[in-house]
Amino acid sequence: MSSGLALACLPRRSFAAETRAVRDWLPEWLNAFNDPDAAAYPDFVRRNIPDLVPYLDEDLAVREASGGFVVLRSEQTASRQITAWVRDRSWDRFSKVVLSIGDKNIDDLSFAGAAAPAEFIIPRMSEVQAVRAVHRKLRDETAANRFSGAVLIAKGNRILLRKAYGALDAANTQAITHATRFCIGSAGKMFMAVSILQLIQAGRLKLSDTIATHLREYPDTLLARTVTVQQLLTHTGGTGDFFGPDYEAHASELHTPADFVRLFGQRDPSFVPGSHWGYSNFGFILLGAILEQVSGQSWDNYLARNIFDVAGMRATSAIASPSDTAVPLGGAARTGLKPLPYYTGLPAGGGYSTTDDLHRFATALEENTLLDPAHRHMLKTASVSAGNAQWSLGLRIATRNGAICYGHGGSAPGVNADFAIYPGSGYSIIVLCNRGHPHAVNVAEYAGTRLPMF
Repeated sequence: MSSGLALACLPRRSFAAETRAVRDWLPEWLNAFNDPDAAAYPDFVRRNIPDLVPYLDEDLAVREASGGFVVLRSEQTASRQITAWVRDRSWDRFSKVVLSIGDKNIDDLSFAGAAAPAEFIIPRMSEVQAVRAVHRKLRDETAANRFSGAVLIAKGNRILLRKAYGALDAANTQAITHATRFCIGSAGKMFMAVSILQLIQAGRLKLSDTIATHLREYPDTLLARTVTVQQLLTHTGGTGDFFGPDYEAHASELHTPADFVRLFGQRDPSFVPGSHWGYSNFGFILLGAILEQVSGQSWDNYLARNIFDVAGMRATSAIASPSDTAVPLGGAARTGLKPLPYYTGLPAGGGYSTTDDLHRFATALEENTLLDPAHRHMLKTASVSAGNAQWSLGLRIATRNGAICYGHGGSAPGVNADFAIYPGSGYSIIVLCNRGHPHAVNVAEYAGTRLPMF
């Protein structure tokens, strides 16, 4: 009440001046972001958003992948906040950009995906036309050094496009091939979800089991007593993330799910379990711990024997191989791509695979090789609302230009992956990239919105 009264007592001219000052930041930021001078945006961030300098490479990757933004509309969503809805210049992607304004500069900046406007329609093409359009687009993006990765499009077992583009290293000394392995980030959560459903199918685990049911050494907390396997799979347990200062300080000590439990096991739920959706990397670490306890195997050995071997995925594993593994590349080509260390796989993702192996995984799912029909149905059926998509027991369920698909994406600095199966048409679209989000997602959405519906 007091703040409202104070605002009401401000002179009209003073309030209008503040509003103009806040709104002026959006065009200033956008002009820098879209400036063809590669140094303009880094200079703007260092001057005006100093807290975001450590994340500048990620912004530069978004800038390069998008080709810049076109503002569709904007509004002042709080007294010191501007939100803009934008579209990529180079792709079909829509985003929401939020600028939080401080006294003298921008305190925070965030990007998030946004739904396409109702009036935005992409005409679907014939199968041949769509595949050609994808290849032409990627050929042009690669020539401009804005993409490096591998793409596979199939209808069932029939391969329609299987191409590799660009180099696997920053020095451009080695070309990407069909055999190149990429870090797939959180797309590896698919394997964990299938593994848990296999144990449920075998009667060794229940969706209603709590964390405490199987992890007897887990601290006696509200989280352990109440969060269920189903909530872990659907990201509705409030288990949160593990990335942050504690992780950075102890990363060298974290190798197994038990290591993570020792460090993060005392936490409380971040929201009432089951009340809503909130993406959780720590939740999938806990699923890995439960998998180990129930199966008697390490999580990675279980995946190797019960997922990869069964599906014929000979090039998929939790760690990078010494050769023919794409190097994660941070930043942007115009400002200098930077090689990053290889990630180590966890139950929450970060393993390595190829487009061919992920197509084998798609085939094994669709042919009920990994799960029986009833449990595969559980895997691909939406049960929880999650922003612009929905979530099943472990997978993202999305709609692209009216076509429903299920799968998972993966993203980290220098890593972007997208895996999607379209049950209505039988198409599988797999895109792996050794550059950051949204390089792979752009390609996957471009293909998924143009291929025939059936």
